[in-house]
Amino acid sequence: MNKSMRLTFFVVISLILLQACQSKTVNTPLAEKTGQNQTEMNIKENSISSQAFKENVDWISDSEVLTVKEKEGSAALYITDVFTGDSEKIYDIPFSYVQSMVSPGRDKILIHSAPTTYTAMITLIDLTGKELYKEEIPSYELSYEWNEFNTNKLLITSFAEDWSFDVFELDLNEPELKIVDVEQPFLKWNSEVSVLYQDWDKDGLSVSAPLVNKNLLDGKKEIIDSSSIHFERFPGYLLSVHAEEDAESAFSYQFINDTGEILSQYEADLLSRYSDWFIPYYDMIDKKDELITFQANNPGSFDTYSGTFSLKRWNVPEGSGETLFEDLPLEPIQCSPEGLYCLYGKQLEKVINLKNPAIIRLLEEEG
Repeated sequence: MNKSMRLTFFVVISLILLQACQSKTVNTPLAEKTGQNQTEMNIKENSISSQAFKENVDWISDSEVLTVKEKEGSAALYITDVFTGDSEKIYDIPFSYVQSMVSPGRDKILIHSAPTTYTAMITLIDLTGKELYKEEIPSYELSYEWNEFNTNKLLITSFAEDWSFDVFELDLNEPELKIVDVEQPFLKWNSEVSVLYQDWDKDGLSVSAPLVNKNLLDGKKEIIDSSSIHFERFPGYLLSVHAEEDAESAFSYQFINDTGEILSQYEADLLSRYSDWFIPYYDMIDKKDELITFQANNPGSFDTYSGTFSLKRWNVPEGSGETLFEDLPLEPIQCSPEGLYCLYGKQLEKVINLKNPAIIRLLEEEG
């Protein structure tokens, strides 16, 4: 995969994938209305008006989600209770909205907006809408990663139109951007001071690359997996989709702990693409150490695939899995902290009940 194609692919992926981590909502008026046991309540169907709705972003708590509404080019953030349907506006976005992201602690929100084509505005707020940080960054495209080990830290990668890039570290305790010396643009935090990245060959065509850990303080590097096509960091371990030699379409989803031991793994057939392999949407329920992921029901090429997907659950410590749904369209998914429900859909406008498998539509049908 050449550099331009690889960068374009990962930028698109970075704009549709989001991470879900354990936390509790604080100082949110709607949270006070949900004292009843969640298992005794029902998701309120058709509770979000389709008027001005743009997307749901992620869970703020086990009962609330972050919602974006946009009208006449002006966007705003709301916190919506999925059990009552109540919605409260917390922040007006002054510039053209691009994307938002909930922090791993679910107590802060990153907002990416675009004052101009070549400028990005990064704004961080708390759940009351109070601004914690705001800065313009010259950028044609932007990607960012929150540090789960210290949620006051983020990595921000700014791309120019020719796909050259700069990587910055933002520390809210010292609110200024610092250049990070790294060879690759797409990074994940591996600790408070180290990052993970795939060390792609800049001159050759390859569908996999060594997965490298780099300490940002002393520059020391360590290879974690010699042949990884995709990776993600979770609390306590990381996921590496490992490429086996002579494998056609079967790959190993390996869960590796901090000492390099593989805790568990399973094989999955992936759909091929022109120059790489397609990784279906997934999310991790951290409190249960369970991966919720899609898997194609038939082999083939992603570009021509017309089949459906199964939604599966993999328990990392036990090394066991099960199928939750066998016939679903492939759409983004975000699971609640306790893992009872997952937002699902192109706009995360539906909820999957994982305890009693069912799909509930939050967005009202347009009349």
